[in-house]
Amino acid sequence: MNYYLAIDIGASSGRHIVGWMEDGTLQTKEVYRFPNGVVRQDGHLVWNIEELLYWVKTGIAEARKQFSTIISLAIDTWGVDYVLLKGEGEVFPVYSYRDSRTESTISQVHEIIPFSQLYRRTGCQFQPFNTIYQLWADRQSGRLKGVTDLLMIPEYLLYKLCGVKVREYTNATTTGL
Repeated sequence: MNYYLAIDIGASSGRHIVGWMEDGTLQTKEVYRFPNGVVRQDGHLVWNIEELLYWVKTGIAEARKQFSTIISLAIDTWGVDYVLLKGEGEVFPVYSYRDSRTESTISQVHEIIPFSQLYRRTGCQFQPFNTIYQLWADRQSGRLKGVTDLLMIPEYLLYKLCGVKVREYTNATTTGL
């Protein structure tokens, strides 16, 4: 039997769910759950990405104990946060979409591209935490200097598991870019 692992990371918890088809019906079982949340660091709300990776790996090990023939896995998180890389090294901190650092950047972005035009191009509704505003805040602060890669958080976690940097289209569509 083929088993598939879905790792869903929310703002307050994460879960590992194994799914399979049995007699033409989708079956699922939650095999692991872990706490999650932002932490306050230097006046900002950030993700403890190293701890998230630990929980993801721990849950995968638990899933494999119960279902030894998992053939595929996927990770889903909130759709706007990312990890910046300089080569193989992370640029810390990894900001949370709940952080207020984008408040001053929104009008600056809209001076360059009015929201109506941005919406026509991307189809993303306005949210002050959209990736486009977060990246502008990073640009303004100098955090983008020397950055070689941007991976959305699911892509980053998968990269840490398998060593391959991949940008997945449906993740990219949530960024507002």
